[in-house]
Amino acid sequence: MRPAEVEKLFGEYAAQVHAAVYRLTLDAAAAEDATQEAFVRLITRPPQKPGNTAAWLKRVAVNCAIDTLRRNGRSKPIGDRDFAAEPEREPSSGELSDEIVEALKRLKPDHRAAVLSVDRDGMSYDDAADLLGVHLNKLKTDLLRGRRALQKALKGTAYAG
Repeated sequence: MRPAEVEKLFGEYAAQVHAAVYRLTLDAAAAEDATQEAFVRLITRPPQKPGNTAAWLKRVAVNCAIDTLRRNGRSKPIGDRDFAAEPEREPSSGELSDEIVEALKRLKPDHRAAVLSVDRDGMSYDDAADLLGVHLNKLKTDLLRGRRALQKALKGTAYAG
């Protein structure tokens, strides 16, 4: 792939790829790393079949992020926000509260990705499964387990349901 083509694709899709990974990691630096890795792979190992490049890039980046989260282990905190330094405020309808973000960080990466893709972003099960590169049944299992773990993590808070 020629540099001009990659530069054009980066301009078109970098923000979308970064947003997809950030929803999974809740960490801007990790999202940037995964986005960069996806574009490196576009150069070094382009997709075998021509088609939806944006979907391929998102899938590669999400897989890179999940691999990184698994390597680092769930016990290692992720996230780049210093919640103690931020003033108390009510979250707007478009953002997550600090309690929910912290609860999401404690979920397994696969479970977090399923919950955020379907429940927060409103993706269909099929679209979320395609984005995450898993079978539909695995997505449904991860979604169920993620919702249960999130409910348990939020027990005793204003968000308990």
